[in-house]
Amino acid sequence: MSSPRHALRAIAVGDGGGVLAVPLALHVSARIQERDAEDFVYDATQLANALRDLIEAVNPDGVPVTDPDVLLAECFDVTQLLGSEQLKTALEATRRLRASQGDRVVLAAVLPGPRMIADRLGADTASAGEAVLALGKQFLGAGADLILVADEEELAGTTLSTLANVARFHQAVALCHPRARYGLAATTVATLESPTAGKGVTVTERTLERQIDLAVLCDWVDAVRG
Repeated sequence: MSSPRHALRAIAVGDGGGVLAVPLALHVSARIQERDAEDFVYDATQLANALRDLIEAVNPDGVPVTDPDVLLAECFDVTQLLGSEQLKTALEATRRLRASQGDRVVLAAVLPGPRMIADRLGADTASAGEAVLALGKQFLGAGADLILVADEEELAGTTLSTLANVARFHQAVALCHPRARYGLAATTVATLESPTAGKGVTVTERTLERQIDLAVLCDWVDAVRG
């Protein structure tokens, strides 16, 4: 059976790939490690170890190495976002997990979308789109295979087609969550409470809260895989 990374590469080139179950469970991993909900995203060792334990406990096809709220925390403009300690920590944890996990698991960088960046940081349309592209390039360079752009509403006049092209160059995939926007295809969403068999890259409908029961998360992974 092919590994999750090989399956993702097949999806990247349009050659099938099957189903990949990727729960957005970054904060659940902190609970497994009994780490503080805030501090662990500033320590690459804690973050990498927490995600390793999540992989061992739940056996997903992929894990998130960050989420939008983590990346935007304490940032007041795009310059701060692209040089933040949260970003540096997530990138280093991505490198370590890529080295330790090999093809066993897909590493997903869940990024704030252009609308989110514009609204929270006051960025103009061009700067917001460029920031997402810059973040995506950094995570792809660190070893992430899956870029998920999270935005509930689209920022008019913005396209992320260049990000999709850069991802393909890395044999990776860039998608939008929860629906297709910015020229990117959408993830498949499966609810945590009543999951069904997934298709392609399938994720939870939201970033999961710290207290989620691991047994429920395991059931979600099994249901998505069919």
